Amino acid sequence: MADTSLQAPVTVQASRIDATLLPKGFSQPYSLYVIQQSSDLGAVAGKANEAGNGAYDAQVKNDEQDVELADHEKRLTAAETELADHEQRLQAAETELADHEQRITAAETELSDHEKRISANETELSDHESRITQNTDDISSLETAQQTDRGDIDKISADYLSKSATTSQSLSGPLNVASSYSVNGTKVIGPRQTGWTLSTGTANKAAFNADQSYTVGSVYSQTEIQAIVQALIETRQRVKALEDMAVTHGLISNATT
Repeated sequence: MADTSLQAPVTVQASRIDATLLPKGFSQPYSLYVIQQSSDLGAVAGKANEAGNGAYDAQVKNDEQDVELADHEKRLTAAETELADHEQRLQAAETELADHEQRITAAETELSDHEKRISANETELSDHESRITQNTDDISSLETAQQTDRGDIDKISADYLSKSATTSQSLSGPLNVASSYSVNGTKVIGPRQTGWTLSTGTANKAAFNADQSYTVGSVYSQTEIQAIVQALIETRQRVKALEDMAVTHGLISNATT
């Protein structure tokens, strides 16, 4: 609480001293000193009164600030109490949120597992559907094939060649095979060879001695050369005859047929 005595002014009894009030025996310097001290004393008293009033005002201001500080303290205490309550509630909310996060994570994990299992089941179901469709198509194809086979069996029963028969069998028309003819498992005739460029000239089908020998001296004579040339011509003509035979039987063909 402010001290009201600070408001009481300091009173200087000797408010004014001049040369007329000083004894005659004072020297001039001393007289001036005394007069100056009187003025200084008045100034000090004025400053003291100002300081007292200022101190009182400061104490009053301090009292007001103390009241305001006390109010602030109450409000701060209330705010701290509310803040502590908020902190507790936040901690509780964070704990509950963490629990929710764990539960959500667990639910998401389980949901992801369910998604994988559903996807696997859908894939397996799609595979089953495809297999069922394929089986249905296969059954339909088998039924169609059976009907075709019945017709073929009827035709074969009426007209067929036997694999077990030992007597001679004949065909009314040509026989077409996919790759080759074999006798006792040995291929004797294969597919036609194409790409041949057929020769021209005379084919030699006459008999000739394959072991014919020719006399050749150290220096070829015209007669010896003519004999060898004639033998080579006969050989080429026999090759032409063999080529014609292969073409006739369809074993080879030229580059276009």
